Amino acid sequence: MKKRIIAVTCIAALCSAPVLAILGVGDIVYDPTNFEEAVKQLLQMEQQYVQLVQTYQMVSNQYQQMIWMARQVPVNMVSRYRALATPWHFSSATNTYGTTGGWVAGINSGVGVSNGYATATQPLGDYGAALGNIPADQLDRVKTSYATVELTDGANLGAIETLGRIRGNAAAIEAAIQNLENDSLSSDPAMNTEIAVLNKINAAGVINVRNTQDSNKLLAALAEEQLIEAKRKRDAEAQAINIHIRFMADAKAIMAAQAQGASAAMLAWRMP
Repeated sequence: MKKRIIAVTCIAALCSAPVLAILGVGDIVYDPTNFEEAVKQLLQMEQQYVQLVQTYQMVSNQYQQMIWMARQVPVNMVSRYRALATPWHFSSATNTYGTTGGWVAGINSGVGVSNGYATATQPLGDYGAALGNIPADQLDRVKTSYATVELTDGANLGAIETLGRIRGNAAAIEAAIQNLENDSLSSDPAMNTEIAVLNKINAAGVINVRNTQDSNKLLAALAEEQLIEAKRKRDAEAQAINIHIRFMADAKAIMAAQAQGASAAMLAWRMP
């Protein structure tokens, strides 16, 4: 307020100073309009000054906050937060008669699964022309049982290939995770900029998405195995129910046919 009063006084003194008239008469001229304009400019400058001070304080606070956010963690990140990774355990088995090598290779890499599976499992034969020798009332049951084995083979092949692909890609995924961990624990300023941190967060998110996708694939393969097992149980139960239905429908007539004439035969029987 004191500065404003002094400035206004100075402007008033300047504006009230004697000014020679253009006509040379020497009159003293006082222009209140100029005085009012000068006061307005002074007030405007004062407001700008206050705003400038506030802007400076805000920028200074932001700068101090940025300095604080850029400080390194006061600990050794590697020794304090390094987590040990659990190595993948790959499938292994003896190969005494040369029947398990292809299976083990396929379930660890996802390559050559069909040949390895065929070598390690009992082959499924084909009825061929013998299918016509099966009684008509048993034909559907034989076909559905055969289909169950075929579906089981297909699901087993899919599960082995999925597990093999996951294991085969494990080394590359472990390397990517290790690199991400090294970059996250690094004290290099270039690794701790805002863009670098955001990139590492994005990379971690992508790795997590891919691992989740692999888990979903494996869960889908397991679900398919469970579906086939459920089909096998359902077929067995349906077969038992069908046998019971046939028994209830035909048992009385069969028993009557077997008992017919039994009494007469017994009465007519004589010892030799």
